Amino acid sequence: MALLLAACFDEGAPTSFDDTVEANFLNGCELAAEADPQISPVALRYCGCAYDRVRTEISFDDFKQLDDDVKDDPDKIIDDDEESAAARLAAIFADCRAANTRG
Repeated sequence: MALLLAACFDEGAPTSFDDTVEANFLNGCELAAEADPQISPVALRYCGCAYDRVRTEISFDDFKQLDDDVKDDPDKIIDDDEESAAARLAAIFADCRAANTRG
């Protein structure tokens, strides 16, 4: 997940979930999905699910801050606070995984 976030803001400093952020998120997600045999065949649906939910459930500012934090320390993606952006992002990926794979 850290690799995925780091890819989202490589081009400039966006201020909203724009086309560039979406493309970078989806590209990074699909690249990460290649390493998982359960996700790889459904990567487009899985990544689309995740991006749609991120846009509606995490503010852009929180998402951007999480990206900045992960660049400084990849372990910041792990957070015990269930209300944190990191925990919400992990839950989104887990839900999209469950919705798009068997097992």
